[in-house]
Amino acid sequence: MERILSAERFGPLVGEFGRDRVKDAVALHLADLRARKTPWDEDRAVTAAESALSASTRSTLRRVINGTGVIIHTNLGRSPIDPSLWEAAADLTAGYSNLELDLASGERGSRDDHLSALCRSLFGCEAAILTNNNAAGTMLLLAAVAAGREVIVSRGELVEIGGSFRVPDVIQQGGAKLREVGTTNRTRVRDYAEAITRKSAAMLRVHRSNFDIVGFTETPDVAGLVDLSRARRVPLLYDEGSGRVVDLSRYGFARAPVLAELIALGVDAITCSTDKLIGATQGGLILGREALIAKCRRHPLMRALRAGKETYAIVAATLRAFATGKHEEQVPIYRMLSTPLATLRARADEIIGGTACTAVESQCVLGGGTTPAETIPSVAVEVPGDASALYSRFLENDPPILGRVQNDRFTIDMRTVLETDTSAVRAALVGEGIRDQESGVRAFPPESPSA
Repeated sequence: MERILSAERFGPLVGEFGRDRVKDAVALHLADLRARKTPWDEDRAVTAAESALSASTRSTLRRVINGTGVIIHTNLGRSPIDPSLWEAAADLTAGYSNLELDLASGERGSRDDHLSALCRSLFGCEAAILTNNNAAGTMLLLAAVAAGREVIVSRGELVEIGGSFRVPDVIQQGGAKLREVGTTNRTRVRDYAEAITRKSAAMLRVHRSNFDIVGFTETPDVAGLVDLSRARRVPLLYDEGSGRVVDLSRYGFARAPVLAELIALGVDAITCSTDKLIGATQGGLILGREALIAKCRRHPLMRALRAGKETYAIVAATLRAFATGKHEEQVPIYRMLSTPLATLRARADEIIGGTACTAVESQCVLGGGTTPAETIPSVAVEVPGDASALYSRFLENDPPILGRVQNDRFTIDMRTVLETDTSAVRAALVGEGIRDQESGVRAFPPESPSA
């Protein structure tokens, strides 16, 4: 072993991975050779050791190009973040910061203060807290406000979100007791009113993620629930989930109340994600009245669920983009939403020039459970050939390209492909040999799994 590790060929591996790790990798290779009764070969040994060491020391997390037509794609990390926002947060995350230091007094401060003024300005709330995701924010709020008491929720809002997380489970883990009212499709204000007793700690409104109920339905408006909340002195909490900062109707979606409007209506506390419609990194905001936020701040769960300096820095930089009206420039999901169809067509034409691909009309979804039944027009690149085979092969690209198979066609949607990724998509199409037959270069034959 000493002779092997001292060989010149193993020098670079020892320098990169350390002598002990290389020794372990070589030992495994030698054991494999003995088991298979294969003779020693230094070249193969170096290759085997390098492969084993690389596989055991690198993360499997990779950059992926999103061609699915789903803007906020949970499997792809939800919202992309613009490099300019990372740069704005770089000084705070790379070194030390006053995360919990009051610079005026030199004494210990509160990390919540760093977002309070910004959230008051943007949403009109009295106070705000940042947790590590929306489920954590909802659980913390319930634990602080309703532990051991009843929380009234419509049966039509007992949703299950991605990863099999269910609202009833979050309520239970928060130490509260679920009190169901109404039916799956119809719930009225009087259902909440009739359920209120001395055991009632709060009413909870929940955004329906990933689905919609249509037909014979009825849901009380927020104003009606606020009136009931004030009359019966039972706080109204809202798991809004999506983080709707701006009106999405200008992009082609149905009108719905934004966070500031819900606060203005009188909702006592709202929880939402920061990596959906806010377009930042993963986190959960709790916005609302100071009395309720103070209870959350003092609760023992706060330390377990709080966010770190990186999350504070990115969320603050993103919220500032909204506060200054620059979200369509600085927040990628709003750049995607505001991109005209003509621009998308031009990008598609540039990508497919000289290939057998075609630009086709498509429909894009917002994703993240934000607007489950709505789409907006988009443009996609349709790649000729066997759709399933193409889907798998483009995932093998470097970087991987995740497209969409629909009606036995493989497409790459232009609205979700970042501008910086268009050249990589073009290179993948050309590299795969999808050339225009008139140019004399081969194109994949239709329906050919081996293409």
